Amino acid sequence: MPQAGQTIPKPKRRKRRTRQEKQAETRHRLLAAGERVFLRRGLQGSSVEEIAAEAGFTRGAFYSNFKSKNELFVELLHARVYDQYAQLAKETQDQPGTPRERLRWGIERLRDIQKDNEGNWLFRLWLECLTQAARDEEFRELAATFWRGNRALLAEQIKATFRELGRKPPMRPDQLATAMIALDVGLAVQHLVDPDEAPLDLYVPLFDRFFGELIGAD
Repeated sequence: MPQAGQTIPKPKRRKRRTRQEKQAETRHRLLAAGERVFLRRGLQGSSVEEIAAEAGFTRGAFYSNFKSKNELFVELLHARVYDQYAQLAKETQDQPGTPRERLRWGIERLRDIQKDNEGNWLFRLWLECLTQAARDEEFRELAATFWRGNRALLAEQIKATFRELGRKPPMRPDQLATAMIALDVGLAVQHLVDPDEAPLDLYVPLFDRFFGELIGAD
């Protein structure tokens, strides 16, 4: 019991969230719901209505945040894949050792992403994305933003590596980045359909052979 004359502290009011904070939470929940629905049904088998219901929102709430299911899908790829690759690029640059040793370290991590169940699932969704892009020009442009982001990220890393070495790269950094992406995706596709003949353990020796030798000796 409070003593006579003692002031009873008032309970603190919970800070009211701003409109921007509420919208950010709504988008986050829709993206998380989209991930679960895409996991169950794939890109083509899913619907806006199911994603909205999974998140606990109406169809109108979905369209207040995303123009279409395709836009949400591409943003999900950015959030789950591009951000992961951006973090990997930073961690690779922060590793000790020579540029070639850092390249090997980064490729080992890239291989491990493909081995992981979540990474494998995201790659299968990305294949669905490419299939849709082949049929739909608008979706193709959305999907291209993902490639451009990855290409720019790799190109900057290549520039930094050759600056450290004190010499010019043998090709434009964005062209080398395109080649690295092609090898990454090509290996992943072949492993998906023919894992015995295209094991993921080829990642490190192939990247080292084609790109490590451009950097030079350890």
